Amino acid sequence: MVASRSATAATDFGRELSPSERWFWIIDRISPANCVGRVRVHGQLTLEQLEAATAAVLTEYPLLRMGVADGGDGHPRVEPLKNPRIPVRQSISDDPEAWRGQLDIEMTTPIAVSEGFARVTDLVHAPGAPGEHHDLLLTLSHIIVDGRSLMTVLRKIVEHAAADGAGDARAYGAIRPPSPPSDALIPAAARGFRRYAYATLFDQAAALALRPKRLRGAASVALPERRTRVVYRTVSAEPLAALVRDCKRAGVTVHGALAAAVAGAIGTTPGSGSTGKGFAGIGSPVDFRSLLEPRPDTDELGNYAPVLAAFVRFGPRVTLWDAARSANRQLRQGIRQRRHLATVAGMRFGTPRTIESGARIVEMVDRRAPWNVSVTNLGRVDIPEQVGAWRLSGLTVAATNSCVSALTVAIVTAHDAMRIAFCYVEGVLSAGEAEDFADRALDALLDRPAP
Repeated sequence: MVASRSATAATDFGRELSPSERWFWIIDRISPANCVGRVRVHGQLTLEQLEAATAAVLTEYPLLRMGVADGGDGHPRVEPLKNPRIPVRQSISDDPEAWRGQLDIEMTTPIAVSEGFARVTDLVHAPGAPGEHHDLLLTLSHIIVDGRSLMTVLRKIVEHAAADGAGDARAYGAIRPPSPPSDALIPAAARGFRRYAYATLFDQAAALALRPKRLRGAASVALPERRTRVVYRTVSAEPLAALVRDCKRAGVTVHGALAAAVAGAIGTTPGSGSTGKGFAGIGSPVDFRSLLEPRPDTDELGNYAPVLAAFVRFGPRVTLWDAARSANRQLRQGIRQRRHLATVAGMRFGTPRTIESGARIVEMVDRRAPWNVSVTNLGRVDIPEQVGAWRLSGLTVAATNSCVSALTVAIVTAHDAMRIAFCYVEGVLSAGEAEDFADRALDALLDRPAP
């Protein structure tokens, strides 16, 4: 009970949404801005264990005990909830792939952020049998977290549930002080309107020169009607190890190779307007925790991965390695110039105050941005293969992109496999077109030339 009282005291604060949080809040009001993580737990797991585990993470993280209060004055705030909780829903399924349909539901169902930022779904398979297993899906609002934060909360829920049994898991959770938004931690050298203007104009100037291809499908879907669907691909242990070795030999990162493969798929998408060669615009979220002052803890929650754009060449004479080097070079330059820091710091100049003006800005960005595909690669994630008596597998991450984007390619590596979720706007691409896009990107990645 002491932990509960301390948690209440630590929650006794409120603040305005930061400009970057307000941007995602505006997007979320138009179309859901959700992040979803899934992991399979092999073993017995009760609803009571999950509820105790979610209570533990609520105790640890003040941000998860908040909700958005909108007074209609253009200053939405995060404020403590009177009865904070993470809803946990458990259902039985005899379909081992039912999690795919449930993840689609999680992507298209808004989170009532005035009541909290998270929910958990547990799909139970073969309850009570020796082969009992669970597909856990955690959905968090992108208003307050990025993909790595999502993975942190998912891991901690599993760890708390394994450690506690049916008791009070809150005893296992540390209590963190309230953390400021990432906007407030940008070092002074990266702040200021001129730096923000430079970061913004840099991409526009490059786009004017290179005329990058955006992903264009057969239809145009109005922003409020956009919903994200997902197709999945997996790179298993042996081809993954070979890919890592080849990337090292070629002097590129795995992320660079992924961006190159996706750029090639954009260039060969029917209806893209491509002549078979050119440049594709790719957005890459880049973790900038190490550059913030003070540096957030590895397990702190927040949005710590702003996007840097790269214009990646594709064509019959462009190898995967040439394209990957280009993507890496552009991202290194953006990091060296701290354009991602300047963009986040400068959002106070560009983020609209109202939903109405925000919708107009979102529409404009959707039409004019030089890229509408993101490659979100979390890399290897620290979620162990064994937690207590449970074996874990199938770690997957997905994200909505219903506004200002047509496709998010979300990648996570764990348990000796890389899992790729091609999260596409339904209607911009059909399910068949999304499957074909995923096949072309994966073929380019795995049927690559020798470095």
